[in-house]
Amino acid sequence: MLSACGGSAEEDTGDAAEAAALLHDAQLISFEGAEIVPEGSEAGVYSDLVTVQYSEQVRASTELDKPDCLDAANRWADAEAVQAAPASLTSYEWDRGSLTHLLVRLDEDGAAAAIASRPPADCETYTATYEDGTSSGYEVRDLAELPTLGDESRGFAVDVDTAGESNHMYSVMYRNGDLVGTTSIMGPGALEDYEEMLVEFTRAAVDRQQEKLG
Repeated sequence: MLSACGGSAEEDTGDAAEAAALLHDAQLISFEGAEIVPEGSEAGVYSDLVTVQYSEQVRASTELDKPDCLDAANRWADAEAVQAAPASLTSYEWDRGSLTHLLVRLDEDGAAAAIASRPPADCETYTATYEDGTSSGYEVRDLAELPTLGDESRGFAVDVDTAGESNHMYSVMYRNGDLVGTTSIMGPGALEDYEEMLVEFTRAAVDRQQEKLG
């Protein structure tokens, strides 16, 4: 069917790879003591990223007390347009937490739909039981106190409690034209320990996108 329309699967794959490489070149190399980890970073079609495929494997082997809450905070990524989109994922070494930045290129309607997505209403709290029998309690909450970043944005936190040990992921998801980005920091501290880095890193990431991608 693609050939009949004047294209081919190979050409589409090549175009996506080229677009993903451009996104990767637009990522920050370092910022305020956070240094990129090349071996923890990748680019390509979103659904083909190793990190995404690993997450899918974990999801498939995880049982939830509320099945609709599987990966509740990132439900937008299940959209067909996102799965087939060029993407770049970068990881950074930072002495205060684990920092990652995801960049996906969609069209503007797709980007607007992604940023408008929200977790199901009953997914503020849920419990996940893993393949090894251990379980964790999850709480998803909005971070309304964060400023607007890019054209529009939303902040959220995912708090995880496993055997009495707490960990937190603080994220900001933003739209910059037809780009969707997420900056996430994972660590044991409260939001105030990471908020400045979360906001300023994202601002710098948007500035670099404007410089590299226009």
